[in-house]
Amino acid sequence: MALLPHEVGTIVEHMFNGMAYGKMLFENGQPSDFIYLYTNPAFETLTGLSGVVGRRVSDVIPGIRESDPLLFDIFGRVARGGKPEKFEIHVEALGAWFSITVYNPKLDHFVAVFEAITERKLAERNLLRANERLSLAQRTAGAGVWDWDIPNGTLTWSDELFHLFGLDPATAIASFDTWRSVVHPEDRQRAEDVILACIRDHVPLFNEYRIVLPTGEVRWVDAFGDTAYDTGGNAQRMTGICIDTTARKQAEAQIEFLAHHDHLTRLPNRFVAKERLKMAMAYADRANEYVALLFLDLDSFKAINDSLGHNMGDLLLVEVSRRLQACLRETDTVSRQGGDEFLIILTHIQDIDAVTGSAAKIVDALAAPCEIEGHALEVTVSVGIAIYPSDAQDTETLMQQADTAMYHAKGRGGNDYTFFSEQMNVARVAALAIRAELRQALAGGEFALHYQPQIDLVSGRVLGAEALLRWHSPKRGLVLPDEFVFIAEDCGLIVPIGDWVLQEACRQAALWQQAGLPELTIAVNLSAMQFRRGNLQQSVVQALSASGLAPALLELELTESILITEAEAALETVRNLRSLGIRFAIDDFGTGYSSLAYLKRFPIDKLKIAQTFVQDMDTNPEDAAIVHAIIQMARALGLRTVAEGIETADTVEHLLLHHCDEAQGRFLSSPLPADAFRHYVLAAMQPSVPNKVLT
Repeated sequence: MALLPHEVGTIVEHMFNGMAYGKMLFENGQPSDFIYLYTNPAFETLTGLSGVVGRRVSDVIPGIRESDPLLFDIFGRVARGGKPEKFEIHVEALGAWFSITVYNPKLDHFVAVFEAITERKLAERNLLRANERLSLAQRTAGAGVWDWDIPNGTLTWSDELFHLFGLDPATAIASFDTWRSVVHPEDRQRAEDVILACIRDHVPLFNEYRIVLPTGEVRWVDAFGDTAYDTGGNAQRMTGICIDTTARKQAEAQIEFLAHHDHLTRLPNRFVAKERLKMAMAYADRANEYVALLFLDLDSFKAINDSLGHNMGDLLLVEVSRRLQACLRETDTVSRQGGDEFLIILTHIQDIDAVTGSAAKIVDALAAPCEIEGHALEVTVSVGIAIYPSDAQDTETLMQQADTAMYHAKGRGGNDYTFFSEQMNVARVAALAIRAELRQALAGGEFALHYQPQIDLVSGRVLGAEALLRWHSPKRGLVLPDEFVFIAEDCGLIVPIGDWVLQEACRQAALWQQAGLPELTIAVNLSAMQFRRGNLQQSVVQALSASGLAPALLELELTESILITEAEAALETVRNLRSLGIRFAIDDFGTGYSSLAYLKRFPIDKLKIAQTFVQDMDTNPEDAAIVHAIIQMARALGLRTVAEGIETADTVEHLLLHHCDEAQGRFLSSPLPADAFRHYVLAAMQPSVPNKVLT
């Protein structure tokens, strides 16, 4: 199981200290067991246990809950969100002593870093006996041994202790002055105070401090000792050992860092950001200042991640993090929340206009292309801003307001920042209400399809129809897709709704044939969410099978964004469905991405020219030029073109002149209920009825 990133994993795998990562189990609020999720190689060496990952400790060591309840109490307390704890324990089930430091990486989980200290415990016990000082030194080969004759003030060090301090035993002198010169200046006074307190209180010595070698290298040392007293209680001698614990300290520091920072960008994680936000808000109250909370989401990150791979996406996130940090002051905080989302806390704000400047600086900084491994990557950002205390008085609400503002910025096209306003909350509440009603609409049969005819511009013949979703809400009346589809997409309801549209459109097209209409193509719009969360291929096949409609009469309309953002998932599905005979069109062509490379990759049959160009082409030369260019390109690629949104006869003539194939719009017909569409087709088939296209 991958617990840590590669470089940290390498450190942990080579640690001399054992490490275990586990999930705590509780019964009636009390710790009852835990499951090993990861152990490093030293774990097996120090405990003698192997093959424990994925197993309960009660299965690995039967009876341990009863023999060692303290272990469960401490692990459970920390796993429930308690502070890190360091303790020593004799594990009866293993017959060994361990020094354990346990942390809480996330709720109900713990990381335990430990070392076997059975030998040390034996040494400490023997240190209580002054007449065993020589045997203690022999047993602690590799550790530094020292002996202090307190009345005379003389010190004796083993050669190992000189080496530990980076000194030559042939030239250096064992003295307190020498010791003080080695101990880190920040730890010196405390280390002396600990020694004196242990003598005064008649307790064994445990001292932890840093030393600075002559090379400048800083290392950690644990010192253990015991004091002998005369019958009058006067201290006579202190004897002990010093052990280099640098490796353990480094591992502990790395684990501590990872518990509070994002492993990829090294930025503070969401836990740290939330704590800093609380502190910033408290300070702002005292100083009568503001705090600005910025919620950021990259606009096109998924497209880059999918097309160039996750490694490139990771490198881009690191570069984004670097640019964000460069935009901020030392007192500000930038945090990665996960994925491509970031949080920024701006403190000491006295003028809200300063926030505008900072937000604009961030947007501009990210808009510049990122040069990564030979690729010029362009990624923009949507920024939502909430102000404390103006917009909210607590962290949760403030974060929610910034998130709401961010979605408004993204909805306006991205690459921009937006301040929160109460109107956004009104819109959010309205969206939540629609979401709740949508959940009942499908089961309640409130959806219907209307069908807009698609007509051959040359012959005037009806070739097919586009199925358009309508919602007949008991509360709201007729609701058009623009008012609810984006909400259905946001909550995932678009997948079952999309499945219903496919089934109903295919069923109706088959019924028209049975009623005597000619074979007509039925076009159905697809959402990116159907590729991402649904099983689109299975849904299409089931709709065709249930209706009996020929696959060649079903046309699925894709947006350009689907072909870019869902490229990998979409390509395989489109090719599989195309092999069944199903046709594909690109909807609103010309309004999406500038790259047309997907036209080579995807088996497209038709381009639907966006109505924003078609509606103004008679009066706007630029729109006309775009329409002409799309038609010429499609003809060169062997694709048919459909002009959407036709409203005048002049537009029809213009399109005919430039060889557009098909037309769709209110001038020809508004979307019609199924029966009205049937009558429309029958009327169009009568030679006595004038045809709008031809007349």
